[in-house]
Parts: sequence; C-alpha cells; structure tokens
Amino acid sequence: MNRGAPGAATPGARLGARDDNLQVTSTSRFWDVVWDFSNENRNPAAGRSDKRIRWAFKLPGGALFTDARFRSLLTASKQLVYALRWHPIDGPVHSPASLRNVFKALKRFIAHLAGYSSPILRFKDVLPHHCDDYILEVSASDTSRAMRYRCLQVLQTLFQYRSLMDDGLVIDPLQGESAARIAGSGGGSSGSTTEIIPEVVLGPLVRASLQYLDLFSNYLLDCADELEDIRAGATPILFQYHGSRHLRLRAVAPYSLAGSRLALGVRSLRQLSTELCHLQTACFVLIAFATGMRLSELLSLQEGCCEVVKEPGRPDLAWLHGRVFKMQGVPDGREAKWLGGPLCCRAVQVLERLGSATRRRAGVSYLWMPVPSVHSRHQTRDPLSQAAILQRLSNYVAMLGLKDQKGGSFHIHPHMFRRTFARYVVRYDTTNLLALKEHFKHISLTMTDHYIGNDLELWMLLEEETERVSFESFDKALRADRLAGPGGARLKRKVDQAISEGRLEKHFRGEAGDHLRRKMIVELIGAGQRVYPCAASNYCWFHEGTALCTGGDRPVLQRCNPGACRNSVITLEHKPHWERVKRECESLMECKPRAEPYQKALRDIHAVSNAILRSLE
Repeated sequence: MNRGAPGAATPGARLGARDDNLQVTSTSRFWDVVWDFSNENRNPAAGRSDKRIRWAFKLPGGALFTDARFRSLLTASKQLVYALRWHPIDGPVHSPASLRNVFKALKRFIAHLAGYSSPILRFKDVLPHHCDDYILEVSASDTSRAMRYRCLQVLQTLFQYRSLMDDGLVIDPLQGESAARIAGSGGGSSGSTTEIIPEVVLGPLVRASLQYLDLFSNYLLDCADELEDIRAGATPILFQYHGSRHLRLRAVAPYSLAGSRLALGVRSLRQLSTELCHLQTACFVLIAFATGMRLSELLSLQEGCCEVVKEPGRPDLAWLHGRVFKMQGVPDGREAKWLGGPLCCRAVQVLERLGSATRRRAGVSYLWMPVPSVHSRHQTRDPLSQAAILQRLSNYVAMLGLKDQKGGSFHIHPHMFRRTFARYVVRYDTTNLLALKEHFKHISLTMTDHYIGNDLELWMLLEEETERVSFESFDKALRADRLAGPGGARLKRKVDQAISEGRLEKHFRGEAGDHLRRKMIVELIGAGQRVYPCAASNYCWFHEGTALCTGGDRPVLQRCNPGACRNSVITLEHKPHWERVKRECESLMECKPRAEPYQKALRDIHAVSNAILRSLE
C-alpha cells in the first residue's frame, strides 16, 4: 500500500493502525491533531479556521476529544471523515467545505455521548435510547431546519459507513425514518429562505453608499495617499504625530463636503481608518446589490477585474471577472463573469486605489484587502474574510442608524443582497429606489442574452421572483373593481357577470375572497397564463394571439402599447403614471408645436390618458 498518497486504501479496508498514517491532505496525515484543507479549499470567503478540522475540541466537563479514553471514538470519527473524502459509499466525494459541516454535526453527537454521567466511549455501545435522547435534543433546539437536518443526518452517515470503521454503530439510529422528515417536524426556524432587505432599510443603505462613492471617496483616498507618503519617511511614533497633524490641517473646501457628515473633515488617524472601512463597505454594498454575486465570488475579485465591452448601437456592457467556488469541485473554483454596469466600475476603481499600498506590500492582487491605516503593523496576504465582512456590515449599519422592527440594529448578511438583487431585477420598473432604477433596467433588459448562463442558482431566484410578481399581479387585477385598458375592461365585465350570475361569491374581490382568488390564480398559472408588470403604466395579462408587441411566449415590455393592446390591464395603482402623462402632454401642447405630426401624437396620447383616467374614476 502506498501510504503517502490520499485514497491509497481500498474501499473495504479499515484505517486506524499507527502504520496507516495516510496522507489526508497535502499538508496533513491521518493521525495529525489538525487536518488542514487550505490547499484544497482556496475559497477566499472561508477563513483559516473554516478550512481546518481540529480534533482536539473540548467536551462537557472540560476533557479533550484527543484524550486517551476517547481513542475509539476519535479513530472511528477520523475513519468516517477520511472515507467521505476518499472512499464515499453510493455518492460523490465530499468537498472540504462539506466535510467541515459533517464534522460540526459529528462534534455535537459526540458531545451528547460524552455528556452522560457514564460517558459513552464507543459507537458500538450506543443504544436506541441514546439516539432518541439526541434526536429529542436536536428537534427541540431553536436552530434552523437545515442545521437540525445535518445534526440528524450524521447519525445515518455513521450507520451507513460502519463497515469502514473499527468502531461503528450497531443499531439503526433513526429506525428507518429519514433525517429530513424528523428535522422538518421540529419547532425551530425553517431557515429555508434568506430574507430580502426591506426597502425602508435598503433605500438609506444604498443612498449612503452612493454618497461615500460619489462624494467622500476622493477626499478620503487623497488623505490615505498622503499618509502613505508620510509613513514612508517616518518612524511609527513620528508617523502618528505627523499623520494626525496633517489631517487636522488639511483643507476640506475643495471637496464640496459642506452639509455632510464629513463637513469638518477627518481629525485623527483612527477616524480616517473608520471612514476608509466605511468606504470599503459602501463599495461592497453597491457591488453585491448591483450584481447578485455570492460572498466567495465577491472576495475572489482582483485588481483589473472590470472589463468594459462596447457594442455598436447598444449600451456598453461592464463585466466583473471573478471565480465561482460553489459546487465546482476544484480548489481554485472556475472563472466566471458578472454584469456590473458603470456603478460597479466606479466602485472597483475606488477599491483598486484604496488597497493599492497593501497589495503592493503583500505582493497580491486581491481587491478586498485590509485598508493601510488599519493594518499598518500587521501585514497580510489574505483578502478580508467572511467574518471581517460581516463585522464591517454590522458597523456600517449601526453607523447609519438602520433599525429592525424591534428597534435593534438591523442584522444584514451578504447573501441577502443576492435575493434582493433578484427582486429588483424583476421589479426595476416599480421600485421607489430611484438611485439604481436605470441600473436595474439595464441589467433586466440584457440579462437573458448575456448573464443567466453563468449562474443557474441566480436564474432560479429570478424565476422564483418572476413567479411571485406574476401571482401578485394576478391578484391585484382580479380584486380591482375599477379597471382600464382593453384587457382591464374585458376582465371587469367577466368578473362582474360571474358575480351577478352566482358563479363567483359576492366577496370575491374583498379580503374574504383571498382564498377564492388564490385558488383561481393557481388554476390560471397551471393552464399556462401569466401576468407581467409593464413598468408603472399597466399589467400585461399575456395571450400570445392578441399581443401587439411579440409573437413569442412573453411580452416585449419596451414595445408595450397599453392603450391599445387587448392584453393591457390598468388598475388604480397605475393612475399616478397616467396623470403624469396627461400633465406632460398638456404642458407640451401649451408650447404650441408647429409640426402637425407632433401635434397629432400629443393629442392622441392625451386622449388615451384621459380615457384611462375616466375608466378609473
């Protein structure tokens, strides 16, 4: 047997003898106390501790799992993790990240066994009531359903792999039940869906981030560059003195900061460090929200990652080049690109300048490096970790004073930006977030041609959000008692007639009719019908045969003709749009344009808007 190569043991062989000190990773062997997967998992979002399995963890009572009396459990646990990595049964090999999840669940079960007054020191000694106690403990815990599932699934895995372990379970711990069913019956949080950032939080968050990018960045970066020059010619003590003095004396007037939170400038090195961290976080917020990238993909971005592609007759496409790690099966992930737009290009330029000194000293090209003023003494070659990003976001939200419904500081997680991105791509034309409305319009219109193929999960999020919007639009159209547009007038007649003939309940349009409308919508969707929002002007209850805009399976929103198309449904929600159209027409008509075709177009639009508004009265 070649004991120096991972996976050298045969699938049926058990490990455990001292002679079987096999290579587990490029830097770790079977009997090492720490298994280090750093070379096998180069995901920058995972910290060093997330890439290691430390077998010397504490158990109830203060004992370590590596103590002699736990030798049987330790050996069997290592054999299990080794087998999952190199000799899986009826499944693919586990990635280093998934091994860490198995290990965390395994630790909980081992802690449970060690917590009895007479600790269970071998898996062979585990009895059904021990498993029942553990299942009850996990099911009653206030953890997510996904976490409960992992904690119970590890029991099934121990039983499945017993033939590859010197010390394996001899009883079926779940007694034929599935871990998913047991985990789903508990009372904890389902944890199945990441929250969307509410607009009352998202609006101030994005506006503040744009202010940092557009207003504060030049001033803060100039200060940081000047301090780097001072640092180069001074000792650490003199740097503190000269740096602080320089900041206090520096002129602020050229940067037009009057009336902002930096109207007086920064007065100390500590304050500059804080503001530079906020600037970096602002760039993170904008890029994460504007692209929908995962945290690992964001942290993989490097200097020079932004590429602008010019296409004749179309807006320029700005791409961010990074790497995808999830489900890729290779340590370095795979190359990918995301549509970013001019906003992301500006944010990348700020980050490139902000971290230039740190990258130069470290000899790396990661975009998300610690800012120089924070790490002047402790240099690093690693980008910011997941924990650092979470802390930065927490500090940033607290600084902005953004609260949740209970009055506490709003808890924000990087993955929330991904779901929120999907929502705003689908709903760009109905959002109140004006600062990025054009960005999401551009993303939405180019998404199908350029972007979806790179990210299947994001495509699924977008489809899920599209279905949700369609369902909401169906409901708004069905419950409205005042409708305009050709399709709206037809729908109102049909619903009124069905109610008068008793085919629909009288309260169909009210709150009491929610369940009736929901049932009807499910049937309509099942029959292949869809309702699409068309900007702020109308809904499109799409029927291919009557559509004026397209011959395909969905509308072309840029060509929507809401006043004439038989699919157009206009509700009170759209009334402000048509009032604005009418006012603008009247204003232009007062200018008395000379061109007759232009006059006729204005009269036609004015007549259409008038007719729509009358129908909504």
